[in-house]
Amino acid sequence: MLRVKHIRLRAETTGGLYGTDVRLDGRLTVLHAPNTSGKSTVLHAFLYALGLEQMLSPKREIPLSYAMRDYVENPTSGVKHRILESFVAVEIENAAGQIITVRRNVISEGDRRLINVVHGPELTEGPSDYPRRDYFVMDAGGAQREAGFHRLLSEFMSWSLPTVKRFDGGDCPLYVETLFPLFFVEQKVGWTAIPGAIPTQFRIREVHRRSVEFLMDFDTHDIELRRQDLEQRMGAARADWSKSVDAIVALATASGFRAARLPIVPTALGSEVEKAYLEYPQNAEWMPLQTLMAALAEQLETLKNEAIPEVEGIAEGAATEADALNAEIMSLNAERATIFRERQAELVQQASTAQRIAQLEEDLHKNKDALKLQNFGSTLARELVPNHCPTCEQAIDQSLLPQGTLESVMSIEDNIEYLSAQRKVFKRLADRSVAMIRELDLELVSSAEVVRSKSARLRALKSDLIAPSHAASASFIEERLRLEQELVRIGDTLGRFEQQLESLSEQAEAWRDILSQRAALPAERLSQEDIGKLSKLETSIRSQLVRYGFGTFPAKDLTVSRDSYRPEKEGFEIGFELSASDSVRLKWAYQLGLLDVSQGSKTNHPGLVVFDEPRQQEAAEASVAGLLAEASRIAGVRSQILIATSEDLSKVKGFLEGIECQLLIFDGKMIVPISGDSES
Repeated sequence: MLRVKHIRLRAETTGGLYGTDVRLDGRLTVLHAPNTSGKSTVLHAFLYALGLEQMLSPKREIPLSYAMRDYVENPTSGVKHRILESFVAVEIENAAGQIITVRRNVISEGDRRLINVVHGPELTEGPSDYPRRDYFVMDAGGAQREAGFHRLLSEFMSWSLPTVKRFDGGDCPLYVETLFPLFFVEQKVGWTAIPGAIPTQFRIREVHRRSVEFLMDFDTHDIELRRQDLEQRMGAARADWSKSVDAIVALATASGFRAARLPIVPTALGSEVEKAYLEYPQNAEWMPLQTLMAALAEQLETLKNEAIPEVEGIAEGAATEADALNAEIMSLNAERATIFRERQAELVQQASTAQRIAQLEEDLHKNKDALKLQNFGSTLARELVPNHCPTCEQAIDQSLLPQGTLESVMSIEDNIEYLSAQRKVFKRLADRSVAMIRELDLELVSSAEVVRSKSARLRALKSDLIAPSHAASASFIEERLRLEQELVRIGDTLGRFEQQLESLSEQAEAWRDILSQRAALPAERLSQEDIGKLSKLETSIRSQLVRYGFGTFPAKDLTVSRDSYRPEKEGFEIGFELSASDSVRLKWAYQLGLLDVSQGSKTNHPGLVVFDEPRQQEAAEASVAGLLAEASRIAGVRSQILIATSEDLSKVKGFLEGIECQLLIFDGKMIVPISGDSES
């Protein structure tokens, strides 16, 4: 609950002290003063004192009139006096009966972001030895840190502000500036939107829905936040999975291998991840790397069990093997040259395909624009460019082929369908090119490794052929070392592959947890209690509209959307079909309806509604009378409604006959000279 008890404005000028005091003590208070007398300044002072000016504008400007910022005019002499210093103060009470007095400077040498809080009724009962503390607003942490005033304010109102998602994917609190427009209707922009002129500069996703859900204490509020959090986590999990897969593919490719049966997209099945393995190329086929490792280990074991032969004993075989290796290396290099040429051709094809896709996109946009103009009834384009192709702009006859050989050309609709089909085909070709280039790159890497290995073997054999006959065979020793090094290289690759698979398995488990949490969310967005609150809101709005003389359509046809929480008729959001005065009547009904629901249901509504000049668009007098009667009914024991108006005073008094309320009357300017101490 939030009850406003006292609003004070003070300005020290070159002509003395000026200011005003507005003391509120009724459930329904009507503040009456002439136009341009300072009513809106007083109400804006309440917002400014609480650090809520960004509710009115994203600009960090003081939302008060010149009478608090620049100069004040003496109501008797008309003399203007410059303002030297000024401040505003507000005394508020919560549901627990706690009272705090909030003071904030307007014109001062101090920083306007500083707010002084007195824990006591300093305005209504006068200064005393109350505890005091300074807080800050309009700076980072104002809603979360201990010294942030909006954190104090939310705790004072028993609000536990939820964390919501921003458009950039980050988190932030549901700032109090996004909640006050649901019960504080400011004169300039407050009457233009339902449910409220909620600021959007905080970049909160679906801020209108989040604000209404919190104020009405919907169960779906927590559900939606959990759903958004899961969506955010799923997006991050997909990105992490993709990075891990790319790292595994890069590891395999760098060693001339290929990852097989690797899940490309997140999976909740850890067994699918465990099935992944590495392959190596052999005779134009891909074989499991474990098979190669076992074969190499067997070869190494055989060599280790053999004595190192002398050159004399292997010379003849070395010469034959060297000739064979030389031929193999030449053949491999020829194959590598062919693969390289294929890769270059595929790169050219890829660039050509990308260019063709871009051209198709442009042609498609042109044809869609032409169709849109045609559907809108435009004939201008055809008149401006007769006998010209809408795509390439070349001059053509009635047919693209010689006259008389074909019937008419394709229609724009057929052209769009054809271009769309062509775009799909070329996008598939582009995907094929990417896969083909990746495969060719892998073949180049793997074949390079084979050439390197065979070249090393060839060098060792040639060394044997020119070595002394009784020398130890260098090719034998080199082969054994090569096998040892190859086993170490493969083992290292497999070890890193297994580590990355373990990480992927952990991600699969996390993905399974996310999917389980999403499956546990209710299928229906709104709980039965939420629907009950919306039904009460509908009933309240309908009954109020009848009282206000709403006439655009029968009030019984109005519903409140279960999705956007905005008024609807026959499933469509109510918009320009309303007359200006009925739009204002609907605004009255919606704002008071939110308070009405809070009387019998658990909500986070503070029990406060403020209307600044509710008689917009010259609403009928009977409507205003109905508004005041409904406001008196809805303002319960623990609720407060403040209505500021400049309506003819005699009419206001007539409207209030038989209604229990507090009527505050100011005959002229509200900010006037004050004698005595500035705090009085």
